[in-house]
Amino acid sequence: MGHQTVVYGSVEVFQSMDVPGADARTEEALMRLPEVDDWPFLTRSMFSVTPPGYGPHGSYLYRVISFGASYKAVEWEWAEWLLKFERLLAMLDFTYARVHLETELVGNHTYRWNGHSNDHKKISPAHWQFSGGPRTFSD
Repeated sequence: MGHQTVVYGSVEVFQSMDVPGADARTEEALMRLPEVDDWPFLTRSMFSVTPPGYGPHGSYLYRVISFGASYKAVEWEWAEWLLKFERLLAMLDFTYARVHLETELVGNHTYRWNGHSNDHKKISPAHWQFSGGPRTFSD
């Protein structure tokens, strides 16, 4: 028997009414995720997104991508998981992302990324604002 780790969170992405083409890029980025992935996996089935357009669908200013998965001690491969997640973020017109890591072995951690300037312009990953727990854990 191993130790369960739960990873979940959300990504707020712009809609096309604010950033032209954002909805199509969101759909394309999620479709590019693999159905089956090498460990530590980051797969399409982990993700769900609210529909575009303002209304009763839950998309006021931003569309929200939610995700989650249960792993066996993914914290030992956490740096690789974060890299995969950040590759996804780089394909999105996102403004804010958060990941919650809940582990039995190294505690709970929250990670945050800010990915756009105040004028809705996409910024390069080198200029994202990142905060949160450690990017690697030692066993």
